[in-house]
Amino acid sequence: MRQGIAVMVPAAATALLLISATHTGETRLLAVLGSLFVLPLILHRVWRFTFPTYRAWSDRSAHIRAEIADLQRRIAALFNRYRERHKGERFKQAYDLMGRSVRDLEEALSIGMFRERREVFVTAFIRGGVAVRVTASIGSPYRCSAADNPTRWKDHIERLGCEEIRQYHNHPVHSGRTQPSPLDIKTSGSLKMVLGRHSPKLRSLVICWNSLREWKVFEYDETGRHSLHFEFDVAV
Repeated sequence: MRQGIAVMVPAAATALLLISATHTGETRLLAVLGSLFVLPLILHRVWRFTFPTYRAWSDRSAHIRAEIADLQRRIAALFNRYRERHKGERFKQAYDLMGRSVRDLEEALSIGMFRERREVFVTAFIRGGVAVRVTASIGSPYRCSAADNPTRWKDHIERLGCEEIRQYHNHPVHSGRTQPSPLDIKTSGSLKMVLGRHSPKLRSLVICWNSLREWKVFEYDETGRHSLHFEFDVAV
């Protein structure tokens, strides 16, 4: 921003002076184009040579741009490790969710859910830190629901000997921040009621992203309390 002000303010002032000094429309257009598109490039080089402060701004800006480009390449490489879901293909099969550890599962979910641009509801039954049963359903941009009947979840928990049941869904926002909606909170409470004595095993989680596609996983409960569960930083 400081660089822009340093070169564009003089360029804009020059454009205004040239407009007032010229008389034909064609000449004025050329003067404006030259002042706003050519002069800033010249001023940038002059200011870099002349003013140490501007040179420091410019070097810092170039470093930040290079760092952002590197982060974008890294996140793109990570996304490219997962093939995209084919039309009509089941979400859990496309991203091979079964048998993944919790952290690997959350990575696959975060990439797959980002690509869908809609809310996706995933239920993962966890035993020994690994997903031994997974169901998934793709909803609309603003709503989703379980793929199977939640009244049968407690039977699956007992049959599979699970320590946790993780209920994931996403909010298709890229600001890096979100919180559970009133419907999310209500759903979490309803699921706990259905689970009965297994309700302490339920963990409700929501995923969102920032502009670089890095993700955050927030955990919440039926009271609306929520906290950051995990944050993926591609630079780490």
